[in-house]
Amino acid sequence: MEDLKTLETKLNALIAKGEMLEAVDQFYADDCVYQEGNQPPRTGGKKGQKEYLSNFFKTVKTVNALTLHGQSIGDGITMSEWTFNLTTNNGPILWNEVLRRRWQNGKVVSERYYTAPRHLEWRQSERRRSDQ
Repeated sequence: MEDLKTLETKLNALIAKGEMLEAVDQFYADDCVYQEGNQPPRTGGKKGQKEYLSNFFKTVKTVNALTLHGQSIGDGITMSEWTFNLTTNNGPILWNEVLRRRWQNGKVVSERYYTAPRHLEWRQSERRRSDQ
C-alpha cells in the first residue's frame, strides 16, 4: 500500500484537474462519512457523495481556478487547503476550504470540510462601499 503522502498527492492531483468524481471512486471507502463543518454528517457513503457532487456540478457554469495551497500529513490523517473559484447559475463563488481526511487501508473513511465560501459579487460590493 502507498504511503499517505503519495495517496493524498494523487487524490489532490485529480481534484486540481476537476476530476472530483474520479477521486471519490478511486480513493474513498464505500461507507465514507462526509461532514460540512458542524453540520450533521451526510448519509449515503461514496454513492451519496457522488450524487451530491453531481448535483452541485450541474449548477457550475465555469471553473475559473482550483488552487491547492498546501497539504499536511499526520498519523492516519491528512489535510489540504484549497480555493475553488467558480461561476455558478447563482453567480461567482470564491470558496476557501480545508479538507480533513481520515484514512484506513489506503482509503478515505471520513472527510470533513472547514469552509468559508465568499461570493465574489458580495466582496466586490463591499470593496466599493469601503472606497466611498
